[in-house]
Amino acid sequence: MRTSHQKTVNTSSAETALHPLTKPQVSASSSIKASIQFIKVDGLNIAYKVIGQGKPIIFLARFRGTLNDWDPAFVDAVAKSYRVILFDAPGVGRSTGVVSTSVTKWADQAVQFAHALGIEHAMYLGWSMGGAAAQIIAINHPESVDKLLLLATGPSGNPDFAPANPEFGSRARKPVYEFDDYQFLFFYKSETAKAACASYLKRVNLIQDKDVAVTPEGYNNMTAAMADFKANKEKNYFGALKDIKIPVLIANGKFDPSYPLINSYVLEREIPNSKLIAYPDAGHGFLFQYHRQFVPELLAFLSSGNKQ
Repeated sequence: MRTSHQKTVNTSSAETALHPLTKPQVSASSSIKASIQFIKVDGLNIAYKVIGQGKPIIFLARFRGTLNDWDPAFVDAVAKSYRVILFDAPGVGRSTGVVSTSVTKWADQAVQFAHALGIEHAMYLGWSMGGAAAQIIAINHPESVDKLLLLATGPSGNPDFAPANPEFGSRARKPVYEFDDYQFLFFYKSETAKAACASYLKRVNLIQDKDVAVTPEGYNNMTAAMADFKANKEKNYFGALKDIKIPVLIANGKFDPSYPLINSYVLEREIPNSKLIAYPDAGHGFLFQYHRQFVPELLAFLSSGNKQ
């Protein structure tokens, strides 16, 4: 039986050297102070951080996203109740290897990483491009996922798919982002959103153990992988959304230039046991702009009656 809910929120408002491989899952109390650790996965050194304790929730990053790009305010709020695990996929940041041109492979790699940490079941949070991998984990590895969070993302190609603003694509591929790029890519154009962008950048700049940027080769491979995902080249992942049986929370900003909000409604329509939340005056980085409002919703979802 489908349990679908929609909700629109109305509210105001120095690089370090590679560390040697360390014992996995050492938790830090703050994502600002957390050290980058490494674990061998399929012969590669995978970089990751662990913040908090309890049931694991694995974060899957955006296009060009690294350990540096997760907002400490958001991460630490979730880590008060769960063990948050951030990681760089192969070829990303400090992880060795090459970025795969297959989103299916990204999903497989995320599950392999979890298993290397001794985690057989986890909750997965996919932001943007990470949301594509999260969908595939739920479809291809249902035994590994307890609950799913799909944030500022969308399904693969379908008749209702709304493409990104072309300016988003060009700005997202700039070698270095300036403030205006961050605001356009992740926040809305209002003064409130501009202030939220500035606050976010101040918080991420506090992160002590810095990651390194994704190379042009890496994000070109990401682009190719996402093009194939949206074209359903590897598999009709859009058609398989109906087979996702676990609880799914979907959320986005009302003015996301990367995944226009209609894509979130399509996800909610196609996934049987799903709930959608939309945030006003917000874009692709709504989870950071509205972290005080969104984290309680996220925690309530994770702690609800279904298994975790």
